[in-house]
Amino acid sequence: MRPKSSQYVARVRPNVWEVVSLIARQNRQVLQIHGANAVRAFGLSTQMPLIPIYYTSGPSRSLFIGKAEVRLVHAAPKVMQCAGTEVGTAISALFYLGKDGSSPECIAAIKKMLRPEDIVKLMACKMPKWMRMALEA
Repeated sequence: MRPKSSQYVARVRPNVWEVVSLIARQNRQVLQIHGANAVRAFGLSTQMPLIPIYYTSGPSRSLFIGKAEVRLVHAAPKVMQCAGTEVGTAISALFYLGKDGSSPECIAAIKKMLRPEDIVKLMACKMPKWMRMALEA
């Protein structure tokens, strides 16, 4: 990892996602945004985890990039569907919210951020019954 130069600050660390995705590609693993960040991306929450967390198809572990810790959490294949896309982010957010947290307002906000073709792709994914019923309502 080499710090990048900036005109405002002497040295800037590289993007955590870029470094972690490079490590995942080298290990032939898939990465997905964590549910907390996915919910934040859809504007449903303002909270942000202190330690960056990503779902992975590999084993759970912690990495240190410089002095910064990054956690990789093993996730089930249902959560890893369409990883790295808007549809994958929506799936991650819905699993994070859970059956009780996915209110009609949350579902509407997620659908609003997705393109029509993404919604079709989302509905084609394997998901629990509660999630499908919430999306169809």
